[in-house]
Amino acid sequence: MKTTSVLSLALGLASAVSGALAATAGCGKAAVLKSGVQRLTVKGKARQYTLRLPDNYDSARPYRVIFQWHGANDGMDVTVRGTLVQPPGSFPYFGLEPLAKDSAILVAPDALNKAWYNRNDEDYAFYDAMLEQLSAGLCVNEKQVFSLGFSHGGAFTKALSCKRASSHRGVIILDGGGPIDNSNGCVNDPIAALVVHGVSDGIQGGRTTRDLYVQRNGCTPTNAREPAANSRAPHILTEYQGCKEGFPVWYIAFDGQHWMAPWDGGSGNNGQKTFTPARVWSFITQFE
Repeated sequence: MKTTSVLSLALGLASAVSGALAATAGCGKAAVLKSGVQRLTVKGKARQYTLRLPDNYDSARPYRVIFQWHGANDGMDVTVRGTLVQPPGSFPYFGLEPLAKDSAILVAPDALNKAWYNRNDEDYAFYDAMLEQLSAGLCVNEKQVFSLGFSHGGAFTKALSCKRASSHRGVIILDGGGPIDNSNGCVNDPIAALVVHGVSDGIQGGRTTRDLYVQRNGCTPTNAREPAANSRAPHILTEYQGCKEGFPVWYIAFDGQHWMAPWDGGSGNNGQKTFTPARVWSFITQFE
């Protein structure tokens, strides 16, 4: 009994230390930032993002943070309002807003010239500046930072998984094309990843992206099942086995094209019927 008590105490202290390390400087202080548009100057250029805080924000609670990167020719308002998805108002923050409720800080960055060209690493610097501002002004769990991106935003999310893996718990890539992680100086550190891709949207790019994370995370390679094109068959989720502990790889193939809110048995985007938000949220919350 005494041994058990000592062990329990040790485990409790370890947990407390771990929690303390995960909390940022903004914890325990009045929030410096509020929901709405935030502005920064990064590498001499004006940048902005929209911040969505939990309605009952608690400065004593370290929150997970989810960066959400829009596609090319769009802006942060598309993320915030979900304006590319019908019916109106059904897909705010990639459909995660109603699921996150009071458990996450949502961030919608705005690209320069409506694309993540990352000239002179300016978008990496933008990410760094946002994370620094959030960590200083809010209570952030630094071990629960995620990036989600669609299309060109998905490609940039892959770039972040390459260059900023140490500051991410995981990445979610929606129809993000082929990999760009193997650029010069890319780290091979494992990182949790969810790849979602339509079989009629250059599926080989999705497979190659998936395989990159399978290799990085030491998972057992396998030929994941995929629905046939134009079959209206349900999407198929493959959870890879043998991955390094804490670094899962999930792969979802769906019968469809370049859609951010695909739905089983139908065509195009549908914010009410899409399976994407629930799958993404399940992936994110497995790390609690």
